[in-house]
Amino acid sequence: MLASTLRILPVLALLVSPALAGADPATKPSPEEVLRLIDERMSFQSDYRGTVRLRELRKDGTENLIELEVYRRDTTRDLLIYVTKPRHLAGGGYLRMGRNLWEYEPSTGQWQRTTQRGNIISTVSCEEDFDRSRLAENYDAKDEGEDVVKGVAFRKLHLTAKEGAQPSYLQLRIWVDPSFNIVKRVGYAPSGRVLRTDIIRSYQAVKDPAAGKVVYPYKEVLEVEEASGSQFTVRYDNVTLQPLSPNMFTKTWLEGRFR
Repeated sequence: MLASTLRILPVLALLVSPALAGADPATKPSPEEVLRLIDERMSFQSDYRGTVRLRELRKDGTENLIELEVYRRDTTRDLLIYVTKPRHLAGGGYLRMGRNLWEYEPSTGQWQRTTQRGNIISTVSCEEDFDRSRLAENYDAKDEGEDVVKGVAFRKLHLTAKEGAQPSYLQLRIWVDPSFNIVKRVGYAPSGRVLRTDIIRSYQAVKDPAAGKVVYPYKEVLEVEEASGSQFTVRYDNVTLQPLSPNMFTKTWLEGRFR
């Protein structure tokens, strides 16, 4: 099942620490520690700004291109998503205030509350795809052994949502390389039915000036919606980590972009 990810190995191999690749199994971190390490590699202290390009390819051959601007401040959980393409969707967006996510419709000027599990602009993507990694906060983890591909052992973990947590998927299964990068992720319905399969094709190394370390956000992810067969190639481009104005994380700021 993991063989389909083989073509990403040359990219991810650059991120594999030789020391970790040859780690003594006796010192293997616990499942909970693996989640914490994944979160740590992908999280930063600086504000985030980036362009996200989604290419949807449906089973009938229809292709759609969507472009978003994403702004994040993890220290306060602020998140703003601004749609720039295609033209008929441009000006819309999403704003998280506290734990509430609001969707803005520019043609009516109306805001509507939505949920963390809701799809973003009718795609398979959801809020978590643009947010910081919160695996350790949201899930309990159980070890399911390893899958070895071309001599590389990928840790396989089954995650179930913690009581009171509200992640997009109540169950996840992830495959993790020796440097604690997720290479494959499957989201399940409560019944166990597969909803979405992600192949993380590449990460990007970015210096976080506030933390003084290199972090590894996604670069490209292939998302497959199992029910429809639609595929989304999601690219995270133009990432910059620098201070953002607090005025950006307001309804007024997003409404003003459309005028």
